[in-house]
Amino acid sequence: MEKTRSYSGLFIITPEKQEAMDEIKNAIGSVISDNSGTITKENMMGKRVLAYPIKKKTEGVYYEVSFTAMPEGVSKMMRLFRINTDILRTLIDKA
Repeated sequence: MEKTRSYSGLFIITPEKQEAMDEIKNAIGSVISDNSGTITKENMMGKRVLAYPIKKKTEGVYYEVSFTAMPEGVSKMMRLFRINTDILRTLIDKA
């Protein structure tokens, strides 16, 4: 049986969804918890200008999450985050 590992996730969310951030944060949290993960720390970094346009957007809302999860669950999470149209980019790294 593998051990859980610590991960750090950074999400760039479309600026139009800034009013519904609680809903998006809950969606991200539910994907993590559904894949046997637990959130240890979250940080709302706010709206920032992107270095280059992503899906014709020049700004994005940055949201950072630290969590622990099983390694095989992270690939499932990445696929689910890519499907979500409210998330422009996702980066998950080992902490």
